[in-house]
Amino acid sequence: MDVVRTALVTGGARGIGREVAAALRDRGLRVVLGVRDPDVGGDVADELGAAAYLLDVADPASIDRCVSALAADGITVDVLVNNAAVLIDDGPLTVAEEDLGRTFSTNVFGPWLLLRALVPGMVERGYGRVVNVTSGAGSFGEDGPTLGTYGVSKVALNALTRSVAREVRSARDVKVNAVCPGWVRTDMGGEGAPRDLATGADGIVWAATLPPDGPSGGLFRDRRPIPW
Repeated sequence: MDVVRTALVTGGARGIGREVAAALRDRGLRVVLGVRDPDVGGDVADELGAAAYLLDVADPASIDRCVSALAADGITVDVLVNNAAVLIDDGPLTVAEEDLGRTFSTNVFGPWLLLRALVPGMVERGYGRVVNVTSGAGSFGEDGPTLGTYGVSKVALNALTRSVAREVRSARDVKVNAVCPGWVRTDMGGEGAPRDLATGADGIVWAATLPPDGPSGGLFRDRRPIPW
């Protein structure tokens, strides 16, 4: 009998997160959306045939509550897509302290706490896929970091990806990668972005469903490695 894997997608109520959730559902995964707005998130979950759990990745207490609620409901997370993010492009010398904290709480510390909470279980069970949704703005090989504070936060997320992948490299079939979806037409990317949702989501879905011989510890766009 085929095993049904469960994927948790943060920021799953809109944009790339919603597109990824729909694609994973279509591939036969059970999908859980991490959402900040229970009304919007619940409606999207109903449309996708998914479950929605309150999750503000910028709030450690919210992360703890979500992880506890999943466990209480008997839901084991096999695939984690750290998609939720904010974009504040003020430069490092001009960014307000409040915005600096919000950026790193959402883009780095939240994913880190979810990794810490969920990856040990993946290692214990012998299966896991983690996708940290990043950006070329955090790649030194693509003239980064750009986009100010946002780019610096993605540098940190990329470093976290490599560090966790290295820590679990001896585990059976646990893979941790970072994927840049490119510049996508979303609320964050704007209407002028050249990529549609399906194109941006494709590489994330690919990394979330890698076969046992797939890569780990990489940075990818369009299923191909890009420079760190």
